[in-house]
Amino acid sequence: MTLKRKTRVSGSSIVVTIPSQLVEAFDINSGDTVEIIPLKNGEIKIKKIRQINEKDVLHISE
Repeated sequence: MTLKRKTRVSGSSIVVTIPSQLVEAFDINSGDTVEIIPLKNGEIKIKKIRQINEKDVLHISE
């Protein structure tokens, strides 16, 4: 699936929006952290960073 988006200026940054189809498919929400990875030939990869909920962390007491 190829989707095209136009960039826009927001303050001193350039913004690219994520289409709703991808937002839903990858469960991306406002405030989520994504990693932007530069690849060769002018390509970039955007990867959602999975947040770890503190209540899901196993604590081991010594």
